[in-house]
Amino acid sequence: MSDKVPTSWTIRWKLWLSKTLNAGAVNDSFSNTSRRAFIINLFCLVGVIFTGPLGVISLLKGNLLIGLGLLSIASIYSLNHLYLRKTKNYLFSANVILYPLYALMLYLIYSGGVNGTGHVWIYCIPPVSLFLHGLKRGLLEVFLFILALVFILFFIPSPFDRYGYHPDLKSRIVYSFILISFLSTIYEYISSRFNQSLEALSSKLELAATTDPLTGLLNRRGLEQQMVAKEWLAPTVMVLDIDHFKSINDRFGHEHGDEYLKLVSKSMAGFLIGQKCLLSRWGGEEFLLLIEHQGDNKRFADALRNTVSNVSLTTQEGESVCTTVSIGVSELKLTETLLTAVGRADKALYEAKSHGRNCVVLASKAT
Repeated sequence: MSDKVPTSWTIRWKLWLSKTLNAGAVNDSFSNTSRRAFIINLFCLVGVIFTGPLGVISLLKGNLLIGLGLLSIASIYSLNHLYLRKTKNYLFSANVILYPLYALMLYLIYSGGVNGTGHVWIYCIPPVSLFLHGLKRGLLEVFLFILALVFILFFIPSPFDRYGYHPDLKSRIVYSFILISFLSTIYEYISSRFNQSLEALSSKLELAATTDPLTGLLNRRGLEQQMVAKEWLAPTVMVLDIDHFKSINDRFGHEHGDEYLKLVSKSMAGFLIGQKCLLSRWGGEEFLLLIEHQGDNKRFADALRNTVSNVSLTTQEGESVCTTVSIGVSELKLTETLLTAVGRADKALYEAKSHGRNCVVLASKAT
């Protein structure tokens, strides 16, 4: 029994930490937005852990202004975490992180901080600013911070001077800050380029996974995926099959067969412009059309059939490649899956084939 208690607490701690650090993330993937939300939450957590106790210590040592400033930062970070958790507005939360941080760091430089150690904290500025605000805006803010840093150290008298540091320390602080800024810029540039390449590759892979490479139409997965986002009450399902397609491949070759499929796909896509629909290559010479069409399904399907029947491909030898199409039609009911409706449309398509092809059959009756 004693072994289970630590394990239970460990699991609870890990779950709490995971929920805290990922609060406000738009999804579970490690996208740029989710990464920024993660960093904001991490910075809020670390900021509260450090500034809270340091604020209390400063108050106990009589440093009232520094103590209240640190406790104010801790309060702001706590509220910022709650705001991000509720709204997912990471852009605003990033500003809440950075601008009080800039002010606090400049004040620590001016005042010297606790026992003259204030300047050691400023090196967190470049990486955090560049990550949360990006290269362009982040670099501008880091540059302005450097100007403010130089102004405080070299052009105005400040409590920092009373600690009796070596005269070269001020220039060393500026030089080292510039070096950290330069290294952070290089890292963020490489990281951003890598993330852009990764996102581009991810988009290509997603497109490849949901698109038929020959026709450019959706494939099965793509249609099922996009269908989830639609809010159609009772869409019409049409299964279209090119008649005698095997004979086209046998007579003209697969190259011309593929070109013919491309023309058919282009023709159907042109016919469907303006319609609320999803068109996919369901497999081989078979296509699936999911359309929110409340009119005469028979008339609409016949018009589509005639459009496809008019498609013609001329070979290099001057021969014409053309054929007809058979269509099975059903309706997707609210209580059933897509495959169930497709199954009924398939049966209607088989009936259309048995009736001599080049016709439309509704799932409820033959026409």
